[in-house]
Order: sequence, then structure tokens, then C-alpha cells
Amino acid sequence: MRLHGPESRSKSARPDIGSGLQGRWYVQRRSLLATGSTALALLAGRGVAARAKEMPSAAGLVRPGDSVYGNPRGAVTIVDFYDLRCPPCRAMDVRIGRLLAADPAVRYVPIDYPILGAASLLGAEALLAARLQGKYKPLRARLMAEKEPPTMRTLRAAAKAVGLDWIRLEFDMNGDRVAAMLGANMRLGRAAGVRGTPTLFIDRTRVNGALSYADLLSEVERAERPARLPFAAGQVRG
Repeated sequence: MRLHGPESRSKSARPDIGSGLQGRWYVQRRSLLATGSTALALLAGRGVAARAKEMPSAAGLVRPGDSVYGNPRGAVTIVDFYDLRCPPCRAMDVRIGRLLAADPAVRYVPIDYPILGAASLLGAEALLAARLQGKYKPLRARLMAEKEPPTMRTLRAAAKAVGLDWIRLEFDMNGDRVAAMLGANMRLGRAAGVRGTPTLFIDRTRVNGALSYADLLSEVERAERPARLPFAAGQVRG
């Protein structure tokens, strides 16, 4: 799938937050777009699971401050490197929501990994800025359901709909904190061998591409088997 090229935002759309910070933001943003342009944009077809002793564990990829769905103390962790504009990522989001409703032993952590161009990066910036206001989850739910790519206009409407302070959100989207979080996500993905979206880590299995719901259940059940006894005893997997 062809990657979309960078799309510039108008200068007037950004709050005036100082030339020094703005300059750093432009450099960081261009760096993120360059990273995405060299990545495999979309893994088509059925997901392929890879298992190896050196594979990073899903639990080991979770960092303080990451948004957590499901059971925060779940015996099985799923870490999902996804892009808002990736159709298989959206399909997986529905299946994972179904899984979380059915299995109380699962912890799910989405990692914003914008590799499909400037609109993807814009959406990821908005989500991470929303996290600073404690509104990551409602904004993510809304953006994952949107049919059109994120724009400043659609983001403003979505932000207001979920109770975000738009002026603060736009300021934070252009700030160092969000740029640092995005940079950390991209470095984490590269270190974990992520080359496209979606890439899921389920316990010590990396899945490249989307899974059917049946295959997702199978992978989770495989991960749960050795975890059942410690989870039942009230222990937390590291």
C-alpha cells in the first residue's frame, strides 16, 4: 500500500508557543514522518505469529503512563502497535473489544504508531495530547469510528464532543511532551521489531498483521495456559 506524503498544517492553526519549541517540534515531526515512510505501511492478509526465546514479552513493553484497557492486573497482556488510519487495525480494535468483554484476565495496551502519513501523525498527536487531560480513551473510541482521516476541523469537533479543552489540546499537540511520547513509541516499536501495523504482542508471541476473532482467542488461550495458576492465586505477571 502506498504511503501518504506529509500534509502541512497552516501556521495560523497552531498556537504561538515560541519559536524555539516550534523549531524543535518541526524537527521531531519530520523525523517521525521519515520513520513512517521507511516502514511497511500495512500487513495485508492473515496475521502471522512468530515465537522465539528472544521475543520481547508483551508485559515488558508496557510503560508507566500507557493507556490500559481491560484488567490492569490481567494474567495475559496484549500490546498493540496500531495506526488510526489502518483498516486492519480498526478491525482488530472491534475484535479486541469483544475479547475484553468476554475475558476478565486480559490487559490490553494500544501503542500509537503513526506510519501512514501526516493524517495518522495528526491523529496520534491528538490522542497523546488527550491523555494529558485524562481523555485518551473516549477520543480514541471516536477517532477509530471516524470514516475520514483526521483533520484539525474533525479533531476539534471530536475533542469538544468528549469534553476536551480544545485550546489546551491544540497547544499540547504542538508541544515537547507529545513529541517525546511519539518518539518513545517509535523507538519502542523499532526495538521490538515492528515493521507494520497492526503488530500485536500476546505474551511472548508477536503477531504481524490482523487476526480473526477465532485466531485471537486461540493465541490468548495459548498464553493463558501457563498463566492460569499464578493469576488464580492473585499474583501479577511482570
